[in-house]
This record gives sequence, structure tokens and C-alpha cells, in this order.
Amino acid sequence: MKLHQGFTLGVTILAALLAASAPGSAADLGITSDTIVRLYERNESGGRQRSLLPVYEFLRFDYTVPKTPGLSLHAYGWGRANLRDDFGNADGTTDGELLYAYLDYLDPKNRDYQVRLGRQYIFEGVMRESIDGVYVKTDLVPTVTASAYAGFPVNLQDVKGMGGDWIYGARVAQGIPGRYDVALAYKHTGNDGSTDEQLLGADATLLLPANITLLGHTTWNLVTGGLGEQSYELRLPFKAFELRPFYQHYRYEDFLNRKSGGATPFLYTSQFGEQVDIAGTEAFWYPAENIEFGARYKHYEYGKRYGSADMYTVLAAVRRKIFSEAGVEFGRVEGDIAQNRYYLGRAYVYWDVAPAFVTADVVYVNYDDGNVWSMYRKDSAFFASVGGGSKFLGKALTVKLSLDYSQDPYFDKDYRGTLAASYAFGK
Repeated sequence: MKLHQGFTLGVTILAALLAASAPGSAADLGITSDTIVRLYERNESGGRQRSLLPVYEFLRFDYTVPKTPGLSLHAYGWGRANLRDDFGNADGTTDGELLYAYLDYLDPKNRDYQVRLGRQYIFEGVMRESIDGVYVKTDLVPTVTASAYAGFPVNLQDVKGMGGDWIYGARVAQGIPGRYDVALAYKHTGNDGSTDEQLLGADATLLLPANITLLGHTTWNLVTGGLGEQSYELRLPFKAFELRPFYQHYRYEDFLNRKSGGATPFLYTSQFGEQVDIAGTEAFWYPAENIEFGARYKHYEYGKRYGSADMYTVLAAVRRKIFSEAGVEFGRVEGDIAQNRYYLGRAYVYWDVAPAFVTADVVYVNYDDGNVWSMYRKDSAFFASVGGGSKFLGKALTVKLSLDYSQDPYFDKDYRGTLAASYAFGK
């Protein structure tokens, strides 16, 4: 298990002691188990055949302390055993990770403040990662919400050890419901004793007359001194129609971390000075409550390597009651380089016949002549999946089975089967 030394483990032990000292009813404790068995039969493009049989276990634990209103414990982790192949894993045929384990205290009276301690995921402003540390949030001041966090970045534990690693940041938002919401966020990450990331982000939502909405987001990289990300979208509803024009800009040397061993993956992408502008619009028509038609257009303009490309997509979907849905989608990508010229089609269905359900999904891609995939002697890719499942024991147990088949430039034939069983204890 990938644990920061002593920190998250100590929190878990403390929480266990609290749980042991305050027994409660079954309603106070929730345990969810997801067991997944997968079977892969692969014919790789080089002629090699592989048979893989990994077994996964995901376990989630949620406990509310009866004698301390507002205090709860949450933990979630996974483990894997490879019964036929080690996937090239040098550590052996097993693997696992504690994804989160934290104590949470939420003001039980007015819910004006919250404190979390332990391993946790934070998705706020420019922060989108896991830490071992503390998180606090409050909205004691009317129309203002403030949050802050500090601790150790989990994703840097395997980079030059844990010494000198740290992360902290904050976000302040101010808004009036039904009118606007603006926020400013800051994030600072240290790796091996030096600054790794330093980001400043701003986002805003403006609600205009006639239900028009304007959304914007931008990120400033204080280490490189440049704007890494800009994103703007306008939502224009008119009766059964909605139009969503948008614009996005990414400058990779400012958006991604360029330092060796840094926190962000795809480090090589930032080395080329590449940037991309994406502009387009989405249009949706809802002639009835359960019917949707849509069209999308995106124009990609790359600064150096890929030239430009245009994507055109049309789609349709029909829904039955709440959960059942069937749809089709067809698209074309037309770009300056061969790998960005292809047709894409998809059809899918999810049908709920409670307590059972069935699913099916088919995707087909046809590459133009001279496409980059011609080096693999492939001019198309195909994927098909069928599955079904049902709920048992008063909906506490869900069993799902799916069978997948794909053929693409990487695999001549790829068969996959997945059996999943989810059980919620104490529900």
C-alpha cells in the first residue's frame, strides 16, 4: 500500500479507536465491497498471444460516530491479484493502494464549517489531486465561502523520496445565488525541497437575463510567468433549443509542469513549446422531454506540431423514464496531418428492466488512406460490448457481466470479459 509514513495510518487508527469506543446501529456504518474479475485474451499486432486474469477488490468504509454529531470516518482502497500474468510488474503479481482515509467533521447545527484530516482528494479551483493533510472550509460570512488545505502531495511520494515534499493552497469564492459567483484560488507544491508548482486560478459564473449563463476559467503559472489555461463558455437557451459557443486555450509549458520528476504527467509535452486553441459550439434540441438531438463543431489550432483540425459531430438520444437510454453518434475529423483524418460512429443502449438491466455499445473508426496507422497495416478500429446485470437481496447486491471485443492498430483481436459483484453492507 502507498501510505505516507505514519500519517494516514495514524489517522485510521485514531478513527478505529473512536469507532470502537462508540458503538452504534447498522445505520451508522456502511461498507461497500466491489469485486471485479476480468479475463483478457489478446492477439497483439506483433503476433504475441496473451491471456490475463486479474482480480480486483475495492472496499469503501463510511462510519458516523453516534456520540459525536458531525464526526465521521471515510476510507476507500483497492487491491489486485494477477492470476495469470504480472503485467510486467517488477513488484510481483499483486498491487494495491489506499485511495483515501480521513476524518470529517461538519458543523451539525448550521453546517457553517467543515474540517477533514487524513488522505483525501481535493477538487477545488486549481487543485485536483490527493494529499495527506488537513482541509478546512467555512461560509460563516454571508455570500463568501473560503477553504484551505495543507499537507503532503501523494503523487510525489515515489519521486526522490518524501523529504522536502509539501503542498498548500486556498480558495475564496463570493457570490449571490441566481446572479453570479466568482472565485480566486492558489496552489503551491514543493518537491524535494524546491518549488514544483505555483498556480493562481480564477473562475466565474454570471447568470444573465433570459436564463443566459456565462462561464469562465483561467490559470496563471507563477513559476513560468504565463497563462496556462483559458476557458470560456456561453449558454444560450431558447425554448426547446440551447446553443453553447466556447473557446479554450492551452499553453503546455505553462499548463503542465516542466520540472523533471514533477507532479504533472506528460512532462515531455511541455518541452516543445506547443500550444492549442480550441473554438466551436454545441447545439441541442429537445423536441420532447425524452428526446435529444445535438450537433458539435470544434476547431483545433496547434502552434507547432499538428497543424489544425476540425471535428464535426451529430448525435441523437431517446430516453425512457429515468435510467433507460439509447443513442447514436456520428462524426468526422479533418486535419492537416494523416492521423487526424478519420470517421467515427457509435451506437449504444442502456435499458432498465428493474431489478435487471442490459447494455450494448458499438464504436467504429475508419481512417483515411495514408493515415499514420497504415504502418500497422490497419485502416479501421472496432469495439463492441454487451452486458447485463441484476440486483438481489433487496438491492444490496448487484451482479454485472460484460463481454467486450476490439480490433485496432495495437491488437489484432482483443477479447475481454468482466464479472463484477457489488455488495453494500448495512444498507
